Amino acid sequence: MNDETRLFRALNSNRIEELDVTFKYFYQKYKPLLIFVAAQYIKNKTDIEDIVQDTFIEFFNNVDKIHSSVKSYLITSCKNKALDFLKKQKNITYFDIENIVYLQDLNNVGEASFYVNDNLIQIIEDMGKTLSNEEINIVFLHLIYDFKFEEIALKLKQNIMTIKSKYYRALKKYKKSKEQKTR
Repeated sequence: MNDETRLFRALNSNRIEELDVTFKYFYQKYKPLLIFVAAQYIKNKTDIEDIVQDTFIEFFNNVDKIHSSVKSYLITSCKNKALDFLKKQKNITYFDIENIVYLQDLNNVGEASFYVNDNLIQIIEDMGKTLSNEEINIVFLHLIYDFKFEEIALKLKQNIMTIKSKYYRALKKYKKSKEQKTR
């Protein structure tokens, strides 16, 4: 059963227990992913947890108004809450390798570990050994968040050609470091 069907059944059920179980299911399933999303923008673990909690509270309060997929709604909401937090702080920070330890702690969550698995953490650690934080940020914004180069350029206040060259150079550098390790 997909997430939207599960949510629809729970909302239309007369049983409070079913709604409670459904919300716990979504919380368990998406919490690690939302922590990862928030960690792309925020460094402080407490702030990350607050943003994730606020995202779930908003989700639970507006569940009847959701018209997109649950995953899409949660990711977008979390990202927007993190960006709003940064605007209030006026201290924009991007992905930081130090968050990996925090993300690894989430690996013991159970079925939710599908989203934050050892393979992803290993890739991030490998990138951290080879690439700068700015290069990692550009690669993640483009590959994971599907930002266009124009959007990344605006976000980082750089020329689009600079962003493109940094992106392709970072991929090449990472690929070369992986090839050297296998030799």
